Amino acid sequence: MYKVHPLVVGQAHVGAVLDVFWSLTKAQGQVEVPILAFLIEGGPEPILVDTGMRNPERAQTVHRLGVHSTTPEQSLQAQLARHDLGLEDVRTTVLTHLHYDHSGGVELLPNSRFVVQRTELMAAAAPMGPDDLELGSRDMFFDRKDVAALVDPLWDRVDLIEGDRRILPGIDCVLYANSHTPGSQCVYVETEDGVVALVGDMVRKVDLNIGKEIPPGLFYDLESMMRAMADIKARADLIYPAHDPRVASLGHAYTGPQDE
Repeated sequence: MYKVHPLVVGQAHVGAVLDVFWSLTKAQGQVEVPILAFLIEGGPEPILVDTGMRNPERAQTVHRLGVHSTTPEQSLQAQLARHDLGLEDVRTTVLTHLHYDHSGGVELLPNSRFVVQRTELMAAAAPMGPDDLELGSRDMFFDRKDVAALVDPLWDRVDLIEGDRRILPGIDCVLYANSHTPGSQCVYVETEDGVVALVGDMVRKVDLNIGKEIPPGLFYDLESMMRAMADIKARADLIYPAHDPRVASLGHAYTGPQDE
């Protein structure tokens, strides 16, 4: 059985409306959320899921977002060291999607392969969106430096998958096309506490998005998003969003209908 450890690799001030379908919420203003990666241990090798952001400045200037920060203790290197691992020890990294706060640390990992959906890399390289947005810019939260790293210096270590794949016994990548992003994938991990779902940003608040079946604010297709949430709920015993303070502090989010 595997163990999943949240790694806090940054903090971000973002709009509360990101949590709610079409921003239809009375909650306004900014909220502070963690930026999480996840370490999977217990198998033949440690596996990393997501890598945090490249640097806080790009989040604020390129993507026009609120204050972002990373302390020395929140560096990917420091977070792995808490589990007696170095950056060089990670041989497999799964990227749930390629937004700036999930794929910004890929160049820090000298020995890792990077498991990403082909549709996600294609969308990140040439995002289809408005030319000018007050938030996100025309790149739709994909950072071109991260994309450039994957398609050039790291290209030989990029493992492009199409659809669902079991990467190790008890660890599955499942594609949810056109949900949060065109190629978002969920990593399902079998643990002694049940099946843990590492959902990226397909879920932001479990009680709202899973319990009440109200999608988060950013998605590509409503029906695809609704089906993704229903499937995640059916498969998972524990759901770990990438920006949930409860996951950062307790390692717990959703344990079934009793949480609703």
